[in-house]
Amino acid sequence: MSSSSNNNTKIKSKQFEKVFKIRNSPLTDRFENSEDIKTIYNLFAIILISLLTNTVIHDYSKTGQLHFGLRLIVRGFNKFGWVVAIWGVLNVLALALFSVFKFWAKIYLILQPKSQKFWNKIWVTTLILYYVLSLYSIQKGVDFMEFAPGSAAVLFLEEVRLLMKQHAFIRRNAPKVNQYKPHSDTKLILPTFQNFFYFLFAPTFVYRDEYPRTRTIRWGFVLYNLGEVLGIIWLLSLVVERFLVPPFEDICIRKYTLSEIVIPVVANSFPGILFMLCGFYSVLHSFQNAFAEMLRFGDRLFYKEWWTSRSLSEYYRTWNVIVHDWLFIHIYKDVYEIVVPRNKMAAKLAVFLISALVHEWILTHVLKLFLPIQFIEFFIAGAVLALFNILDLSVGNLFVWYLMVFGSGMQVNLYTLEFFARANCPLETNTTIDFLKPRFITCGCIL
Repeated sequence: MSSSSNNNTKIKSKQFEKVFKIRNSPLTDRFENSEDIKTIYNLFAIILISLLTNTVIHDYSKTGQLHFGLRLIVRGFNKFGWVVAIWGVLNVLALALFSVFKFWAKIYLILQPKSQKFWNKIWVTTLILYYVLSLYSIQKGVDFMEFAPGSAAVLFLEEVRLLMKQHAFIRRNAPKVNQYKPHSDTKLILPTFQNFFYFLFAPTFVYRDEYPRTRTIRWGFVLYNLGEVLGIIWLLSLVVERFLVPPFEDICIRKYTLSEIVIPVVANSFPGILFMLCGFYSVLHSFQNAFAEMLRFGDRLFYKEWWTSRSLSEYYRTWNVIVHDWLFIHIYKDVYEIVVPRNKMAAKLAVFLISALVHEWILTHVLKLFLPIQFIEFFIAGAVLALFNILDLSVGNLFVWYLMVFGSGMQVNLYTLEFFARANCPLETNTTIDFLKPRFITCGCIL
């Protein structure tokens, strides 16, 4: 929990100091003031209604039954009672960190300087082991319980969220203890349990003892936003059933021609862009606004106007402000000031690498397959374009949108293809090498 760094290599703190203030999310203001944005919103509602109608007619004509597109949701979020129970355990363990931190601080303050350094090394090592063990445990637990992708995603995302919260809390408060002089006139003020408890659920990864708060809770606003989340889950399940399952569900049951694979993967971009847009809206707008309202959290700038980005670097800064702030403060800043002093390129690469690895780790264990498309697109291709600000011109926005449409479409189609290949072509032995090989290629599924 040491906070040592070279003062000569520090960047001005103003560049890293997150300022919280009461403000709405960009789309909240636009929904209130722009009829054009409301029309776009209505178009997504029409897409949901059209897909639902299409699915109902298709199911009834083929099976004589009506499922209303809910089969995939039921199968995807299996054993949800266990998910809730494990979620509770994860949060209790996260809350226990507060007591561990206070214990570390209490002992640190009564030790001599040499002993303090040794004490810090012990706890830094312990903290790293705790992070690794937490990720390993949730991975093994999800595999043991055989959770479906939806249930698994909830637990993996929640564990990553909690670890990011805990790290932010420690990095913010450990330096207060390290820099405190017991014989000075100033008093050491550490956070209370209430401060930590609120932060653990607040829609931000940047720790503060206090945040701007609204006066009241608009429960109608909360229910409306949570209803949007449920509606989007329903919409995406319909998209999977109608656009992703039919082209690939028979892979390895029969041999596909190369064109039967290439054409959907390259040309079927509609589900990809819907996943991207709906994922953004449900997670970063609806869900975060619902929780912010319940907690009276005033700063709702969870994202910026990423849709006008003229370069990938601008897009990455504005797409997810919540995560970007954490990466900027706790990865970029620490690498720049401590790990590789005054090397901005190394700091940026560290941000992209860690983000890409975590995304790929989650997808690998949620879908139970290894196909590093996310890592290749995000780190190898996306990082290069972002770091060098390629096409940061007026036509850059067109280029950014093209990459988003093409990249997201390729991702969801290839992951669906490999998912069905592994389901339809199970192996008697499943070694690490077998797991790493793309099954739709190695299982003889292509003519």
